[in-house]
Amino acid sequence: MNKHYDVVIIGAGFAGIKAALTLKEYDLKICVIDEGVMPGGQFIRYKKDSSNISKVPTYNKGLDLVKQFEQSDITYLNKSELIFINEEKEILVKLKDNSLKKIQPTTIIFATGAREIVQPFKGWDLPGVITTGAMQILLKTSGKTFSDEVVIAGSGILHYAAAATWLEKGGEIKAFYDVNTFSDKFSMLTSALASKDKRADFFAMLPNMMKIQKSAKNSTKVVEAKGKNKLESVVLAKVDSNGNAIKGSEFEVQTSLLAIGNGLVANLDVATAAGCNTTYDETQGGLVLKTNHLLETTVDGIYAAGAATGIGGADKAELEGEICAYSVLLKLRKIDAHIYFDFTKDLLEKRKKAISFGKTLSSMQQFNLEDLRNLDENTTICRCENIKLKDINEAIDFGLTSINSIKKKTRAGMGNCQGKTCSELVRAILKSHGHEDKNHIRVRAPLKPTSIDILAGEITFLDGSLAK
Repeated sequence: MNKHYDVVIIGAGFAGIKAALTLKEYDLKICVIDEGVMPGGQFIRYKKDSSNISKVPTYNKGLDLVKQFEQSDITYLNKSELIFINEEKEILVKLKDNSLKKIQPTTIIFATGAREIVQPFKGWDLPGVITTGAMQILLKTSGKTFSDEVVIAGSGILHYAAAATWLEKGGEIKAFYDVNTFSDKFSMLTSALASKDKRADFFAMLPNMMKIQKSAKNSTKVVEAKGKNKLESVVLAKVDSNGNAIKGSEFEVQTSLLAIGNGLVANLDVATAAGCNTTYDETQGGLVLKTNHLLETTVDGIYAAGAATGIGGADKAELEGEICAYSVLLKLRKIDAHIYFDFTKDLLEKRKKAISFGKTLSSMQQFNLEDLRNLDENTTICRCENIKLKDINEAIDFGLTSINSIKKKTRAGMGNCQGKTCSELVRAILKSHGHEDKNHIRVRAPLKPTSIDILAGEITFLDGSLAK
């Protein structure tokens, strides 16, 4: 390993891998830092030493990118956690052997992906309630289903993707519920078919999608999960045109597993710790990084690709990873402006379609504010610190109207996950009270739970030399 790197890429999903593979052709020293066991991110999860071929072309393309990446000489730090970063691009990373390494590259690309959001309901923290993303991870890494009965519910596209994977692995779905109307889904389909890649994926999944849609119940959502110490049943209700539960339409379904997904929000904690500014745009999925036409953030020499610039799927992430790479090459004077234009003009046109699809998805993942106002006050909002809705409401009644002030008052966001789940819930609860907070939750080093023994240990560069 080297002491110095030209480019450090945070994240080894579609965006990160594509950026790395593009840059490696220009004699640059590249390091990719990734928390995953293997490259590929959340979307390209796979079983090692096993056949992972899917019917979905985008997934197979991702596997091919992973293969190219693994065969390259790019420095890949897997199972590694970034615990410190600043505007001077100083990075401290905890490797899988718990050693601390310092890296200070010329350029950084954030390709940190997204995480799921779930509209909370009574009992949503019961064992047996999982996100559709968690379902996908388990399916792809194990290669098999793990329950005889599953209810899948949500909005947008995540629960469809999870259901299609479940069927592909030979599972049976007990029931499938969609908050959205059929016309909403038709809009999503129309937007998806405008993209060549998404069109190919759609037709590959069509048999399973038709099977799902045949038994799907539209305009229906989960309002409660029931059970003693574990999930035993879910209560659902029909919703009106505003997405509000229709009183008297409730019904109960017995199940031990509920997979639910309501949308995605960008992972920005590392980028904001580096001083990158954010902007709030519901059409792009909420909080995203401010970037210019080169995908450079407000910090000189730091770029962003994928969900960090707006929700849009794997093809948007891949396109932006490549665009970022060419922007970096332009900045480092490895290519000139004419070559940059030639390399990126088609990519930028394709990106426009991916952004349009992302806007359609984002319109289908908005929190229902009336549900939040009527939610049982004993519902858990911050799982790490066991903070209930009543604690958040009391803080708001006390006069606190920002995520960060509520964090100080209640500890919501101070747990191990550093607010990755609850910060967006608190933002939505504030909005349900008539207060709008468009700022990011503040984080501080260490960005991941790290023992005092490790923090007090020796810090070296990747080549083993002592760091000052």
